[in-house]
Amino acid sequence: MWEFLTGFFFARATGLSRFIRPLLFLFLVGVVIAGFIYAAVVFRAVSERSEHHHVHTHSTR
Repeated sequence: MWEFLTGFFFARATGLSRFIRPLLFLFLVGVVIAGFIYAAVVFRAVSERSEHHHVHTHSTR
C-alpha cells in the first residue's frame, strides 16, 4: 500500500515523475531559501531593536 501511495504522490504511476520531481525539488529549495531570508530579517530586527539604550529589556513596574 505504501509503495502505491508513494508512487502515486511522486507520479511514478502516471509517468509524470520527470516533471514533478524537479518541481518538488525547486519548491523545497525555495522554501529553504525563504526560511533563511525570514530568519535573517527577524534576527536583524531583534538585534536592531535591542541595541538602542532607550529600549528596556524588562519592566521594573
